Parts: sequence; structure tokens; C-alpha cells
Amino acid sequence: MSAASGREVSVTGSTHQTGSLLCVAGLDGYFKHLNAGWAVQLGWSIEELLAVQFVDFVHPEDRAATLEELAKLTAGAESIAFENRYAHRNGSYRWLHWNAQPIPRQPLVQAIARDVTEQRRLEKEILEISDREKDRLGRDLHDGLCQNLAGIAALGTALSRRLETLDQPAAAAAAEISHLLKEAMTEARNLARGLNPVGLTGSGLVGALDGFTANVEAQFRISCTFQCTHPSFQLGEIMETHLYRIVQEAVRNAISHGRAKRITVTLCFEDGMGTLTVRDSGIGILVDACDGNGMHSMAYRARLIGASLWVRADFPTGTRMDCVFGLPQSPSDT
Repeated sequence: MSAASGREVSVTGSTHQTGSLLCVAGLDGYFKHLNAGWAVQLGWSIEELLAVQFVDFVHPEDRAATLEELAKLTAGAESIAFENRYAHRNGSYRWLHWNAQPIPRQPLVQAIARDVTEQRRLEKEILEISDREKDRLGRDLHDGLCQNLAGIAALGTALSRRLETLDQPAAAAAAEISHLLKEAMTEARNLARGLNPVGLTGSGLVGALDGFTANVEAQFRISCTFQCTHPSFQLGEIMETHLYRIVQEAVRNAISHGRAKRITVTLCFEDGMGTLTVRDSGIGILVDACDGNGMHSMAYRARLIGASLWVRADFPTGTRMDCVFGLPQSPSDT
């Protein structure tokens, strides 16, 4: 869910974009007024839309989050902004981006919605291309460069041993070259795992996050730990990859924007739901970080797997990110 924009929204003026869906809805759950764009873009007649509670048109997976957003208005929020999937008459769903605000002294809400389905499709395609390239580069590094470095390091070790009785300085130089090659191989392997975390480790999300946090500790000299309540739970490679990327971005933000020295990553499963949490001890949420491409990427990845994402200030200092997602119907325990 996007954060509330704080901008004033009007459904009666002439400032709305062409093709916007304008409406007035009651707190009883029914539309009161709709413009003609609803019938044009979603296929339903105005009468059909007015006759049924508007939440009935929302995708079942988005209904709870939609009602939570509307509850913010009744709780006193001046405006909200969020996205959900809305039913088209042909049986498909369209992504709508909403801006809404209450009408003063009336049990009504006025809102503008934009169809962002094509934008979401393009974002998904770009993200998939990016992930495929990362996967390819990761495998090339792992299967190509890392293997070549390992071979050269082995030759350097063998050369050092042969030179031990003939030329001690040359033997020491060969040993040092072999040592540097092994360090380079370790760095290349860690880079490969970062590009293709789930596929290369063979241990799924838990193994990838365990390795990732250990690498963060070693690289940045900070405390970065990972805990999981159910290490054997398998979510599927697509979901696990998106969850890993979300953690990767949250940790990157904590270090670069929050200047955190302590980060904890936890993954727990309970009552058919999973929760992935990243907490840090940094300076807190920065506006620039929240509006950046990284945050948008995290939110979009969460939407792709049907998850809800919250980023907020933590107590007493730092930032907390929670990603809550549904578990597969038939999980496999190994």
C-alpha cells in the first residue's frame, strides 16, 4: 500500500486526468455517485455498480487491505492513497490507483481512481527482465569466473610448493598470488550468490538470507543477524526470490540511509501466514529514502506475491519493515 499523499483530492473540479474514475461513496459501503468512465473502463453499467457494495468488486485478496485503508478516513485521516484490483465485467481484474478523502460533516468519501494495469504490466516485465539478467550474471560468475579463479589458485599453490626448495622468495610470491586469487574467488562467489541467491545456494530462502546477513556483517563490519522459526518451510523459488530482494533492499536502505550499526532479519510462520521483518538501529526513516526507486521496487515485489508491506519508525530508534504474505496451500516440508 502506498503512503497517503496528503494532497487535496477533488472529484468535482476540472483538474482530474482524462479517463479518471470519479466517485462518491458512503460509509455504508455503497457508491452514491459515479461518472461515465466507470461504465466505459470496467464494463459494468452505472446501475449495476450502484446496486452492490463496492468491496464486492474488489479482488478477494485485496479486500481486507482496502477496508483497512478506508478505516483510516473514519479514524480521522485527511486523505489516503492506495492500489487494489477491481473486477471488470469480462472476468478480468484491473489495477486501480486511488486517492480519496472524506467529505466534511457527511458520511461520504470522494475519490479518484486511475487504471494503472498497463503500468503494472510493464513494471512486472521490466522486473522479470532484470531478475533474469541477475540470474544469468550470477550463474556466469559462479560457473565461469569462480571456476577459473579456483583453477589458477590451485596452479599457484602447486607452483609455490615446487619453488620452496629452489627459491624461497619466489615460493612466497607464488603463495601470496594463490592467496589473493582465493580471496578474489570468495568475493566473486558472494557476488554471484547476491545476484542469484535462491538458485545458487540450493537451500532456499532461509539459506540465502543466512548467507546474505553473514556477508553484510563481514563486508560492513556491523551486526546483521537472521532468525527463522521454521527453517524447512518451502515457499517456491519465485516467492522466495522476491522476498530475498525485499530484504536486500531494506538492509541496503538501513546501511546507506539509516547508517545502522545493528540489523536483525526475522522470518516466522504462524496460522497460514508468513512475516518477514527487518529492524535496524539507525537514525530512522528518511523522506528521500521512502520516495526512492528501492522503496517502490520493494512495494511492487510485495504486490506481485500478494503480500502487504509496511515501513515505519521503530522504537526507540531506527526503522522497521514488515512484509506479511500468505503461505502456499500445500507447503512442502523437508
